[in-house]
Amino acid sequence: MNRAMRKRLQRLAESKGPAIRRDSPQNELVDTLYQRQHARTLEILQLPEEPALKALRLCHSVHEASEQAWALGKDLHQPKIDCRSGCSWCCHVPVRAHILDAIGAAAPVLSTPLDYSLPSRRREDLVGIFQPCPLLVDGQCSIYPQRPVVCRAYQSRDESICRVRFDRQDPSISIPMSMELYGLTGMPQLATLSILGELGIDCRPVVLGLAIQALQQDFEGMVADWLDGGRSFDEVTVV
Repeated sequence: MNRAMRKRLQRLAESKGPAIRRDSPQNELVDTLYQRQHARTLEILQLPEEPALKALRLCHSVHEASEQAWALGKDLHQPKIDCRSGCSWCCHVPVRAHILDAIGAAAPVLSTPLDYSLPSRRREDLVGIFQPCPLLVDGQCSIYPQRPVVCRAYQSRDESICRVRFDRQDPSISIPMSMELYGLTGMPQLATLSILGELGIDCRPVVLGLAIQALQQDFEGMVADWLDGGRSFDEVTVV
């Protein structure tokens, strides 16, 4: 992290942080989740650690907070969820994740080279591509504990619609979800990304499989450049 970024980080650490609204249980929960992860992110970024370890610590903190947010949201909204182990219809599309998610997903598979390619990284093209995630093995996510936040938040109310969408390969068929639960699950990640963005660290979404392939070539170098404000993920971002 360069000198200018360290100064910005110090100013952020000295600020009061986001306020918590208490006008409703929903708003208070949203703001509390955001504030906690905001503070945790600042704490981790100030640790005197190697960039790769710091990035992994950030990723794990986001995932842990997202799991807690999901559980709280599930208790609050009690949505019908049809997702279950072995149901992988939604795992046959290019996963658009954030760089921290890619770093966390790459760590357990660095010694297992992926063979993954796509005809395009354009956002409008990705929605029409139906091919298995390279991390899907025998119908199961091979990195389930390190899966991206979007995969944690993506909870279908009706598995049969997911099946039809896959069978027809029709991206216009919407998956019925609890948007309240989806939003709460992603709230910790938003808090972390807000800080990274203020520091000038790249927050663009990446294609998960392509990003992992790139990280397998130079994990520590790419992560160090990224945390220093570089653009080492240029070739795998969603455009």
